[in-house]
Amino acid sequence: MNGKKALGLMICVFLVAASFAQMGGGARGKGELKIASGSITIDYGRPPLNGQDRVSQLQPGMFWRMGNNQATVFNTPSDLTFGSTKVPKGAYSLWLKTSAPGKYELVFNSQTGQWGTQHDPSKDFATAPMKLEKLQSPVELFTIDLKSAPGGGALVLTWGTTLLTSDFKVAQ
Repeated sequence: MNGKKALGLMICVFLVAASFAQMGGGARGKGELKIASGSITIDYGRPPLNGQDRVSQLQPGMFWRMGNNQATVFNTPSDLTFGSTKVPKGAYSLWLKTSAPGKYELVFNSQTGQWGTQHDPSKDFATAPMKLEKLQSPVELFTIDLKSAPGGGALVLTWGTTLLTSDFKVAQ
């Protein structure tokens, strides 16, 4: 291969990679909260907003994978309690469900490792309410954080002008 063809090929590869990164094709986010028994972790896709706020577009009864590509995975080394919902230690896929306009639920599913569009509702075993707030400034990249709080923490989801939180306690 001559030099001009090699240079052209490298430029094409670079442009395709840059386009893919801009679309959020491979961006993954990871959250971690250290607790006495180890770390609570979350692994999720981070799509950009690009004018398509999937959270606010979610219709009642519908599920969203909370990210892109592979399903979001939540891992806890201890039993947790979200409100009155008990979640045993282990790994789960997380989903967001709208029960009514402006009312969101965090859904724990016992299946992990699936593509994010392969939600099996028969494996949903727990739901926890999420508190909705509006942000002043929009968040471009979908973000899930795990924040520390006395005796537990909070799972915090931000995207566009939406802020959703679900507080939890760690079993002693």
